Amino acid sequence: MTTDASSVERLRQYIREISPEARALLLRELERGTLAGSRIPGFDLILQELRDEQRGSAHSMERLDSPDRRFFQPLAPFLTDDEISQKIHGRINRSSLTKIWVWLERDLLPVETKAFSEEVAVASIAGDIIRADQLTHEFQTKAVSAIENIFRQNAADRKSQLKLVSQLGGQQALEALSDVIAILRIRDTLAGFSARLPQQIKNLADADLQSVSALFERPVLRRPEIFPYALALLFSRLAFPAHLLRLAVAVCETDSAERIAETPFAFAVDLVLDEMTRLEARLANDLRKRSIYDVCIGIKKFHDLARGLTAELDVSVGTRWTKILAQLRADTANLLRSQIDGLPGQTRKVLRPRPKDEITSGAVLDPHEIADIEASLEILGACRMCAGEIALNEITLRVSSELENCLDTATQALLDSIRQATPQDRAYRQSQLDAAVRFSAKVFGKRYAELLAKAAEVATQGERRTA
Repeated sequence: MTTDASSVERLRQYIREISPEARALLLRELERGTLAGSRIPGFDLILQELRDEQRGSAHSMERLDSPDRRFFQPLAPFLTDDEISQKIHGRINRSSLTKIWVWLERDLLPVETKAFSEEVAVASIAGDIIRADQLTHEFQTKAVSAIENIFRQNAADRKSQLKLVSQLGGQQALEALSDVIAILRIRDTLAGFSARLPQQIKNLADADLQSVSALFERPVLRRPEIFPYALALLFSRLAFPAHLLRLAVAVCETDSAERIAETPFAFAVDLVLDEMTRLEARLANDLRKRSIYDVCIGIKKFHDLARGLTAELDVSVGTRWTKILAQLRADTANLLRSQIDGLPGQTRKVLRPRPKDEITSGAVLDPHEIADIEASLEILGACRMCAGEIALNEITLRVSSELENCLDTATQALLDSIRQATPQDRAYRQSQLDAAVRFSAKVFGKRYAELLAKAAEVATQGERRTA
């Protein structure tokens, strides 16, 4: 299988189109092949795409986990797919796990890793889950001990530290490794805590808030080496991340950011702001890819998180969080402003009635340019709904007003021009009118666009009867 861009996109499209049940079954069979040692061309690419798609699906099915997946299973609630510059406890980039596993089997514990992989594969294929779990737990303990020993040896040796970074494939993987061994060291405590939590908490309030608060009163969870990971685990179960602040407010008995900053629950605010930072990075990436649906979803999520943070917590005092929040809002506003600021000018350029001698016979507007403007109008609509929390009120009002005036003026001129069109310029003017209808649907709404489309149809029919 080739791995050029078009082939990969076709593969992704195929995987999205098959049913969740078929995806799960195919994934299971491929993972069974992994354990048995079989490979086909493009195997890793297909497996990764299936896992990514299945991860976002509500459909679940029993899977045969590979040795590395079993080893890293306790880390599942702490994994993220976004790479950002600032790392905090309890958030591990998924891509770092591959580097750590390669390091384990190549440099740190080559013999032990190979033996574990072979033994756990045999147990998994035989369906002996208890044996597979036992082998995994034993190897995790062995790996934690070996990694801690490496850290102790390298603590005072700069050269050895640089060598370790090189073996792991970067500083980010080294930072992730610290979290990995910290979590594996307390995996049994976290498993017990996890079992007491609902799989998803839609609204951390009332009885749920009381029961979670009671859990965090337990001395074992208040231990410094456990507390941040327990908080991050709870964070992964929340349907709305800002609700984590309710726990901080309830336990600390204050909504003052200044006072909460003096307690261990300050980490709750760090987690929420970290999520906002990741949303901003995701938004920038989606804008580069022109993934408009994801952009609009990202704008809404950022807005809701910013509003939730300020609703649950008093951040009016000049804490470090106040500055971080202000910077995140400003960066996100700048990101979106660049997408919508030039919209009126682009729209005028496309819809400007041109003299007949400037139009080549049979010419039409560039469909890609029209689609790009339409996508930016979609982004503008999302920005208008969320302008208050992203500091975009002024620009969205100005751009919307200019667009409304532009469309009002241009559509009337286009209706007049289509009535007087000749065979040479008719196609071009019709494409302008079609674009105006599409733009109007985004700016004025579907009903207005339908009326405009009807007016365009009447004008076109009148022009034909005249001809």
